[in-house]
Order: sequence, then structure tokens, then C-alpha cells
Amino acid sequence: MKISIVATVIVIVACSTPSTVAPLTIPLQYKTMASPRDEKTIGKRFVEGKNAPAATVTTTSDVPAWVTAGVESAVKRTGITTKAGAPVLAIAVDQITTSENVLHRAGYEAHISVSAELRSAGGAACWKGHADGSAENYGYAGSTENYQETLNHALDRAIIRVLGAPELKKTICFCG
Repeated sequence: MKISIVATVIVIVACSTPSTVAPLTIPLQYKTMASPRDEKTIGKRFVEGKNAPAATVTTTSDVPAWVTAGVESAVKRTGITTKAGAPVLAIAVDQITTSENVLHRAGYEAHISVSAELRSAGGAACWKGHADGSAENYGYAGSTENYQETLNHALDRAIIRVLGAPELKKTICFCG
């Protein structure tokens, strides 16, 4: 008899929806699937359908180092080689936002906006651009891995849009 009562309690607990969520800190670690940025709040998490306040999501990671790893990985994948005296592409993160919608599991969304500037070896701006990258994911609530995957995909998409900009491609050979 006790076994069936325990099983019933487990089923009831497994199907219940949380009423609130706690704040969460996610370490950023770039993995393929810039300018300094001091802001450590990267988003919010909330329980779907509840009027409870949202909890903040922050990072303790070095955001510029994470972005640099992403840019270097993207440049390497494109086959672009760099040499002394070549133009430099500077990427700045304008905004990072995440949203985690918790119900039984969680839906994740990330949006990253970047600004880019191609500069000659002498420092003159030859081209300026802006790109956005977004991603969605689904999984367990509060999952560091899901946050990392979602943010990495959003960063990849923003960088790919910068590197694929037709104006950048036209300008790069004449930026001297």
C-alpha cells in the first residue's frame, strides 16, 4: 500500500507547475554549433501563466572573451586569413537578452545585437554595419547547457550576418 501512495505522490509532484523561479547565473563558454561590455545581466526567467515577478539571469563570464572566441571561430570556418597591414574588423556587443519561460520544462530565447566596423591598418573606418542573431531552445528549467547553446547559436547567427554582408565583402579589398 505504501508503494502505491509514494508512486501517486511522485506522479502528482512530477506534473505540478512551479509557482516561482529563482535567479540564475550562467557561465558562458563558447562552442561552435570585440569590445568590452560590463553589463552582467543577460536576461530574465519566469513561470508561464503566473503573475509572479521574473527572476534575473546574470553571467560571471568575461563577455568580450566569449564574443572574441565566437568571432575567431567564425572567421576560421570561413577560411579568411589575416596578415599584417590588413584591415581589422571590430565587433561590439550592443545587447544580449535571454528569456526562459518555465512551465513543466522550459523554453529558451536569446537575442544578440552587434555592431561591426572595418578599419584600415591606419585606423580609418571603411565600413560600419549592424547585425542581429536570435535562437530558441527547449529543455529542463535552469539548464546551463540550454542557455549556452541558445546564446552560442544567437552569437553565431549575428556574426555570420556581419561576415556575409555584401557591403563588407565589397569594401574589404579596398580598405587600405
